[in-house]
Amino acid sequence: MRIKRVKIRNYRCLEDAEICFSDITTLIGPNGAGKSSVLRALDWFFNGGKTSSLTEDDVRVGADPRRIALEAEFGDLTAEDHHALGVLAGAAGDRVIIGRSWETSGEAHWIYARTYPLFAEVRAAAGAMEKRERYRELTTDHPELGLPSASSAAAVDQALRAWEADHPDTLEDRQVPCPALFGFAGQAKLSGLFDFVFVSADLRADEESRDVKSSIIGRILEQAIDRTEADEELAELGRYMADQHAVIRNRHYTEQLNDLSGRLTGAVAELTRGRMISVRPVIPEFRPPPVQFEVMVADGPANTRVDQQGHGFRRALLISALRLLAQSTAASGNRVVCLAIEEPELFQHPVQARTFAAVLRKLAQERSRGVQVTYATHSPFFLEAEGFDEVRRFTREADASGRNKVVVRSTSRREVERRLAGTRQPEQVSRQLSGVFLGRLPEALFADAVILVEGPTDQAILEGVALRDDPLNASGIVVVDVGGKDSIPLPHAILRELGVPSYVVFDGDAAAGDRAAARGGSRERAEQSVIRDNRRILRYLEATIESHPPTQVTERYAVLRDTLEPFLEAEWPEWVTMRDKLIQQGLGLPGKHGPTYRLAAIRAAADPPDIVAEIIRNVRMIAG
Repeated sequence: MRIKRVKIRNYRCLEDAEICFSDITTLIGPNGAGKSSVLRALDWFFNGGKTSSLTEDDVRVGADPRRIALEAEFGDLTAEDHHALGVLAGAAGDRVIIGRSWETSGEAHWIYARTYPLFAEVRAAAGAMEKRERYRELTTDHPELGLPSASSAAAVDQALRAWEADHPDTLEDRQVPCPALFGFAGQAKLSGLFDFVFVSADLRADEESRDVKSSIIGRILEQAIDRTEADEELAELGRYMADQHAVIRNRHYTEQLNDLSGRLTGAVAELTRGRMISVRPVIPEFRPPPVQFEVMVADGPANTRVDQQGHGFRRALLISALRLLAQSTAASGNRVVCLAIEEPELFQHPVQARTFAAVLRKLAQERSRGVQVTYATHSPFFLEAEGFDEVRRFTREADASGRNKVVVRSTSRREVERRLAGTRQPEQVSRQLSGVFLGRLPEALFADAVILVEGPTDQAILEGVALRDDPLNASGIVVVDVGGKDSIPLPHAILRELGVPSYVVFDGDAAAGDRAAARGGSRERAEQSVIRDNRRILRYLEATIESHPPTQVTERYAVLRDTLEPFLEAEWPEWVTMRDKLIQQGLGLPGKHGPTYRLAAIRAAADPPDIVAEIIRNVRMIAG
């Protein structure tokens, strides 16, 4: 079974969040948006009482009632999953929904399943005796059901399941109490089917490398090291030590203790009669301690402890150990292990971060290994072409009442194609999607707002103008060069789908025909191409469609009548002067050179044109 969807209510900042999961799920978004809260809520759901517990402080501020609830939907159920879950709640179909809630008065656990309504009270019984009694009452009150007698709780479960299997038309989807799923009044059934291993950003590798049962290394050793023969030999050693201890004890103490006992008895007899005193040795239990293991790191000629290594290596060791644990746990039985890692890029240089991403992806994609992977990351290294529809972007937005709420967005190829209908053919989207997603947008997906421009010089001018006052990055704004006007709609559609506010700046290319003719090309062909592209992008932006739009700045986009250079020459001659000066001083390069344009924009004597300043103001506004 694999986790497919999670609904979380009233946990920390999450009021009512729903997140879909795949083999690899990438959670992104600004700090404080709720990514880590999802992982910690799941840690409580699966491991509450072992590695995670809740307090009143974990309940969302303002929640009424003060109750945390989480429901997890699982798919890809195997026959073994059906058997284990069916014993508890008559689970059927290709999915199952399991829930857990917490409040100060206690916890509740349930499962959604197709069941016969009259059986709910029997299944809700807290113990075996109560279950048998409720079943007896059911058979007495409803003899028409023809239920057989049952002398044990297991027999009751089997009888109910058999009846439901024979009467499928009478079943209803119901929420059935099911405490045994999480270990109450019986074995924790869920832990035998699905394991959740959470690696928090503050998990310490040196502590997790100790040989104790609760540590990662301890859990790996428990599975990887067979202690059976060693334990038998150590037990034999204990018995031998006990025998030798008795020999030494008898040789040195028996005579002395007998003498002392007699003298004490005689002394007591002078005061009271009828009692004898006996002094005997206390015999200890000889149990040799089990063999303990330690993890050492061969670093050149020296063997060092884990805590003597750098943070990057410790993090690498920790995640590698978890990977090994997940593989061995999944392979040891019919269950899936979900590795949930908070900030996998922590302490890793770029090459190592990319390696982590590739290794984790390979691990999850080989489904026979039984591993799912989820990470909450701020790094573009964990965005991959294959993972376009695996991204879940978190933001905090005000709802209609003005309250701040966590919003989770995702998208798919089909949704992007739908948004681009009329401007891109589906085959064009498929061909260009990976390149745009990886080559143009990794940093933009983490931004509060994005400016999409045609080329590097447009990007340089906007960044340079902003640096005269306040860098765009300080406001969470990224300028993205998409490589041409016709390339704007696809990245814009992806960003809109994922809820990243985007602003478009493009050229109207009014003089494109003249430039083509000056180069000896076809004026008519160039003008037709410009008209087609202008009308296409304006149609996509849902703006007034014009063949030659004038220079204008709107709330969603800006357009220059022709191109950037003629505009700057006419509206900001001081920038032209500074650009030429930089080139003469050897601080810049001629032609369309982005760094030269940026530096000239920073150093130009006069303020930039109002149009450029207005573009930046508009983008700062949509970035909040």
